[in-house]
Amino acid sequence: MQLIGKAIQHNVLGRGIVTGWNETKITICFPEGEKHFIYPDAFTNFLTLKDKTAQKQINKLLDEHRALKEAKFQALKKMQERKALLNNFKISTQGQAVFDIKPDQVEGVFSTWSVSTGSYLSGSSQGEVRIPERMKPHSMCLLTTRPAGQPEMERHIIGAFMVEEDFLGDYCHNGIIRAHPEHRLQLPPEHQNLFWPYVAPTSERRIWGRVALKYMSNKLGEEILFDIKELPLCDELKECADLFYRYYCKLNRIPQRYEGEDPVTYHY
Repeated sequence: MQLIGKAIQHNVLGRGIVTGWNETKITICFPEGEKHFIYPDAFTNFLTLKDKTAQKQINKLLDEHRALKEAKFQALKKMQERKALLNNFKISTQGQAVFDIKPDQVEGVFSTWSVSTGSYLSGSSQGEVRIPERMKPHSMCLLTTRPAGQPEMERHIIGAFMVEEDFLGDYCHNGIIRAHPEHRLQLPPEHQNLFWPYVAPTSERRIWGRVALKYMSNKLGEEILFDIKELPLCDELKECADLFYRYYCKLNRIPQRYEGEDPVTYHY
């Protein structure tokens, strides 16, 4: 679109001719001299082109600018709402979930980065989708599996992910929990720690049952993630594990530990 030389009308200064124009500024010569205006914003209230075809193009450009500003505003609003949610929600001390991933489900979990809560096994809600009511934006999904034919004590930690920033378990009626777009880990087979030593000191207590998920404490989640980030992982995965750990501690309001430090005793 070429605007230089075109006739234009200002709602106060009257008729003029465009003498200069770029992506941010338009210059118009009026009988009393040249004036500069912000382009294309000035066309919203002050300027109208005599050329109707060119004016239609300007109107289209203004619509695009308005849509872009609205999108930026909504993105900023959403970010502020999420920040307020993360800062103000009440932390559940047992808000972390451990999932039993069947061997034939592992590939699907990591390709979709989502898990299913399964269904209630008894009571009035038997057969219905299990609602992860304890889980909030501070929650982690720890992914474990027991290799086919192996005893329960061989359950390994194969990965983990934080839930999305606006996740509220009470509203998860379809039972599908999706991973945070950044804070997610898939561990290589040679660095998959055993799960049960973190939970049950004796083999007699290492029983999973038929449920898809169990809850665990925030403290236990910190211990597991700390050990993961201290594994001899490749540089990329180690950085990812470190960021994951720091994000988890921040959301759960747990002091971060560093190499060589013992676990902190937390009082809830």
